[in-house]
Amino acid sequence: MTRARLLLVVAAGALSSACFVVTDLGRFEQAEPLAPSNFSDLRVTVRGMTSHVNERIEYRVVDNANVIQSRGFIDPLGGTAATFFVQGAVPKQNGPFRFDFYADHDFSGGYDPRPDTFLDHAWRLPLEENMLDENGAYVVVFDHNQSFTNLNTPTPPTQFGKPVTVHLKGMGPFAGRRVEVRVGDASTRRVVAMYRVPALAAPELDMLVEGMIETGVTYTVEIYTDDGNGGGVRAFRFEQLANELGLEATFNGDRPTETPGATEVSDPQPAQ
Repeated sequence: MTRARLLLVVAAGALSSACFVVTDLGRFEQAEPLAPSNFSDLRVTVRGMTSHVNERIEYRVVDNANVIQSRGFIDPLGGTAATFFVQGAVPKQNGPFRFDFYADHDFSGGYDPRPDTFLDHAWRLPLEENMLDENGAYVVVFDHNQSFTNLNTPTPPTQFGKPVTVHLKGMGPFAGRRVEVRVGDASTRRVVAMYRVPALAAPELDMLVEGMIETGVTYTVEIYTDDGNGGGVRAFRFEQLANELGLEATFNGDRPTETPGATEVSDPQPAQ
């Protein structure tokens, strides 16, 4: 099954439409903080998404020049509510920024570009200073509504870089578990690409996110798994240099040490 922007082998029909238990996977970020940081974190909660439980969700953080700074997917959403955390998603220059996101309501595999048809349900929210919490992170809480936006207006957003492809293989030990992959600049821990599967349905999946990788930059690839309730956590991390074609990485869940530089991240205290 091939998608123009993102390819993921997953059986969505195996997922329940029951309410999805939210866990803050950002609690794994145990690295020493960078001070001062040129980026702000982003924490998003969506609620009341009853009509989109089995649909793919994409988010984009877009700057004042209409360039995508961070993008991610939950495929499918998996429940009527979900929360996700993206470290360093919003730069502190070239604002103001906006948060664009949509549900692939027509199951086309990407955002439907036809104006004013709203085959995909899409929304746009400004990221404003009053949305910053005490830690300087933007907090977005969205309750489903029918005030849709055409995300290609006034013009479609620009992709700055090259694609990232992550091949997950030998993931049988993690069947039925939630899996989240994050790709971030290794020097700043700024996440530019994220992908989440709420319940892994196949031992192999190929992930492609376009337009987010800069040639010659070393990126950290992080793979998190849990039982969907915040228990039984296992997480892995490795680094890889991007070339002129972008970034292509492979991780084998059966034999993690086969991935050069891969380490298992110990489970910290649960988030409150």
